[in-house]
Amino acid sequence: MSIHDFIGQKQVIDRFIGQFRSGMTSHAYVLSGPSGIGKKTLAREMAKTLLCTEEPSRAPCGRCRGCKSFDAGSNPNFFEIAPKTRNILIEQIRVILDDITVRPANGKKVYLIQEADRMTPQAQNCLLKTLEEPPPYAVILMTASNFESLLITIRSRVVHLKLGRYSDEEMRMILRMHGKDSSDIDSAIAYSEGIPARALAITGSKSFVETRELVFSYLFGNGDGNPDDCELNQYLSGNKDALTDCLNILESAYRDAMLILCGKTSSLINWDKRDKLMEYAKKSSIQALIAKIEELNGVRSQLKRYINHQLAVDLVTLVPHEV
Repeated sequence: MSIHDFIGQKQVIDRFIGQFRSGMTSHAYVLSGPSGIGKKTLAREMAKTLLCTEEPSRAPCGRCRGCKSFDAGSNPNFFEIAPKTRNILIEQIRVILDDITVRPANGKKVYLIQEADRMTPQAQNCLLKTLEEPPPYAVILMTASNFESLLITIRSRVVHLKLGRYSDEEMRMILRMHGKDSSDIDSAIAYSEGIPARALAITGSKSFVETRELVFSYLFGNGDGNPDDCELNQYLSGNKDALTDCLNILESAYRDAMLILCGKTSSLINWDKRDKLMEYAKKSSIQALIAKIEELNGVRSQLKRYINHQLAVDLVTLVPHEV
């Protein structure tokens, strides 16, 4: 695959290719967007384009030494780092700075810093001098889920490329490219909210189906009208990875209930649960549903601060969920 085959993100790609072909490539780019949106994949395609030894109008050619060595993971002019623990440390940035002073025999040198928003302030300040006085042959690519968390001195010295969520048709193309064409593809796209990695993880996932059924049993009950709080709590307690899916499914249900109250039933994510959702919506209000979504976002925020998993599960499943 080359950057020209990349599905979606047309505005971002056109902007980069336009700068590259006109000889106006920036010394530093930050690709931002939600986790799973494809930042690293696109950044690597940009790196391959920059390292192609063909003329810009034909890059990346896929045939030159630069392209072939990049595809093989052995291009000496490409350097990539990622967080070693929770953060990218100053020692990792110093490795880049030591290498960046060595001029390549020809062409450019490209550096990719994954999850750059996890650089410590010390690491960001260490990188700053290079961003202020970059060597003409070097390009630094960074990915970040939260662009605003980078120091303002970093943000002011880079080109910011913000990746947008994908359309349903683009999502179908991506899923099929990865060999995903099962019967639940539409459901996966609906839950993914335009994020490819999320859709890829959902498609064909038995654990997701199980989590979803337990969440709706929690909301609606198992036919006796009594929601089963304990079953979902016990399931999530022993399935740490399912908590994020649980939060997303709950939020989708609350949003569907709001759409029903607004008379917009054609846009429901959980169409197969429509009748139950309509009953649920009758006992709800827009304000109460918004409050429930805000509670879920509060749990998400606490998870980012590494809240105890069991406490997060209890907050989601043992608080009253009637609206």
